[in-house]
Amino acid sequence: MEKFYDYIYYNSGLEWIVNVNILISLLFLLLILLLILFILYLRVYKNLRNIKKAEHVEKLTDFINGYLFDTEFEEASIEEFRAHHVRSKLQKKVTTKEILIYSQNFKGEANASIKKLFFRLELDGLAFKEIASRKWYLRARGMHTVSNMGIKIQESTAVRLLNDKRVEVRLQSLLYFIKLSQKYPLNFLYRLEEPLTIWQQIHIEDALKGYKEEIPDFSKWLNHKQPTVIGFCIKQISAFDQYENVEKVIPFLEHPEEMLKKEAVRCMRKMGNHESVDIVLTNFASENNTIKKEILKLIKEVGSYNQLQTLSYELNGDNEEIKIEYLKAEEYFLK
Repeated sequence: MEKFYDYIYYNSGLEWIVNVNILISLLFLLLILLLILFILYLRVYKNLRNIKKAEHVEKLTDFINGYLFDTEFEEASIEEFRAHHVRSKLQKKVTTKEILIYSQNFKGEANASIKKLFFRLELDGLAFKEIASRKWYLRARGMHTVSNMGIKIQESTAVRLLNDKRVEVRLQSLLYFIKLSQKYPLNFLYRLEEPLTIWQQIHIEDALKGYKEEIPDFSKWLNHKQPTVIGFCIKQISAFDQYENVEKVIPFLEHPEEMLKKEAVRCMRKMGNHESVDIVLTNFASENNTIKKEILKLIKEVGSYNQLQTLSYELNGDNEEIKIEYLKAEEYFLK
């Protein structure tokens, strides 16, 4: 047997295959070792970075607390702290993050002092660099910083980021327009070319709750090219009881876009508009289940039992969803 293997190895010309296999095995072993070393390096680097961050946060917390609450705090300490502890990119990033947290937690004079400290530490430069970055998460972070610190940037830059390809950047940009607007918080909608996401709508609604000036007339954007903007404005017309705009919403009850039709029906229901019932009954049979259910809810809340009975033919069909919704409305009228 041994002679047989020797014959194959030395005479068949296959010895190069063995050598290649050995070489490949050594390469794989080397790659595995390099991968292990790289993982160890990343872990050590991350741990050291976290230690530096923790140390910096501790120093920064003591410094800010002294700045805010120590009556013997010296203004010269700000320049000294900036020169020694706000030099590297990591220090600037961590300092900005902590100041933003303080800004969100303090109101009035303390909030104004925190914003003043932000500029004294020359952190606005980092925000401007991030806004101009090619990395989307830096652009988003930069816009978050300037909007919370009340820093105005070039309008052309803000509009460009409002229509950024990344939804996260667009969100921070529209919040920038709302927070820094004096009279017209939603005028950015005129320049919005991208769809308005649900998450963005939630943030706008939340921002408007704290808006102290006059709420804008949402009918101004009912002809917007983005259906999501129109749908949002229809919702806000009912949310802010803008009854003067009911007539402008009624045409959307027959709109071919399902989402807009649904929002229009809901708007009529919330605003108690009785005339809308006859309009939606006209095309009830050709509507899909989503719209039919909204119409039945509308009839239940602002319509009459006679109007509901015009749809009694639905009880003879096979659409169980609509049957259930119809019976709920009927039970409401007959109780």
